[in-house]
Amino acid sequence: MSYNPPDPWSPLDNLLEEGRRQGVYTAAVAVVGLNGELQWEGATGRVSRDPEAAAVNADTVFDLASLTKPLATALALMRLAARGQMTLETTLGEVLQEEWLPRDKRVLTIRSLLAHQAGLPAWRPFYETILAAPQPDRAGLAARLAGAEPLEYPPGPRTLYSDLGYMLLQAVVEAVGGCDLDSFCRREIYRPLGLPLLGFCPRRQPGGESLIYAATEEGLIPGRGVSGEVHDENAWAAGGVAGHAGIFGAAGEVFQLLSALYRTYQGDAVGPLVPEMVRVFLTPVPGGGRTPGFDTASGNWSQRSASRFFSPRSIGHLGFTGVSFWLDPDTGQMVVLLTNRVHLGREDKAGIQAFRPRFHEAASRALGFNKPF
Repeated sequence: MSYNPPDPWSPLDNLLEEGRRQGVYTAAVAVVGLNGELQWEGATGRVSRDPEAAAVNADTVFDLASLTKPLATALALMRLAARGQMTLETTLGEVLQEEWLPRDKRVLTIRSLLAHQAGLPAWRPFYETILAAPQPDRAGLAARLAGAEPLEYPPGPRTLYSDLGYMLLQAVVEAVGGCDLDSFCRREIYRPLGLPLLGFCPRRQPGGESLIYAATEEGLIPGRGVSGEVHDENAWAAGGVAGHAGIFGAAGEVFQLLSALYRTYQGDAVGPLVPEMVRVFLTPVPGGGRTPGFDTASGNWSQRSASRFFSPRSIGHLGFTGVSFWLDPDTGQMVVLLTNRVHLGREDKAGIQAFRPRFHEAASRALGFNKPF
């Protein structure tokens, strides 16, 4: 009698389906890799709660929400630093020589903003002011509003996760890079790495109307589209391109980008990525449990979404729409998990918070890692 060993990946398929049945999301795609190589991918559900909606597959496009921070804004600054156009110690005042930038913001460094240690508030409903402004006055208004907000505490090792800091960092990229954040990322990072879809405002791109998008929700702005339009209200009001949110992508391209980062971190330069600079941006800053642009697998509650089988030096990020990624530079583990959890209600965070570590632990076990760090 022959013995067929169990499929190590079946628990991941089962978990994705369980999350759908339990109402955590209607759509999910996940990719798992090791040492930069794809090992498994899975998908479940439909792109919305409509029973006639399209089925999810590997090409389904998700709103990546705050994954924009590490995978767009931080990488753009990494590219500028690698070209010698700025450093992590460059201050806002050195690159944003604008009358609207208050004195207390001029001394903030790029490093402090990337690591959420600049003392800025977490969030403000800027979309209300932006939408009330005439259309020609909206460009760059989010950064000016962020700059005008009083600091909540002096810059230093204390950490407060802040969208506002990344609004200011978008202004840095655009001032130093000489073009908008979307154009810079596509030209300098995504296209050289062979990522044709990843980027902002996908419906405005050639073929964008024919893509299949995982639905989100109207949110705080009634009447908004829920398919292929950025969910974050401040980013939507700003035209869809923002430093804190706005990029869209499929799981495979997010994985390819992480693979390029991992390989470059290990010393093999990939495309525009430079090993020395990647290592700087993936190294935690003192006191905060974050690197310049990335979360780490230790620290606050959001960072504990990685499983206990990821090393403390793992880097990753979460997104409000129900998306996340984790990359372990020590063990080579890589997991991308994209869902549309906000489509079933933005206030129900408990479901995705409980689901993520279970899925990551199952992915680690399937890869052969079962010893906690």
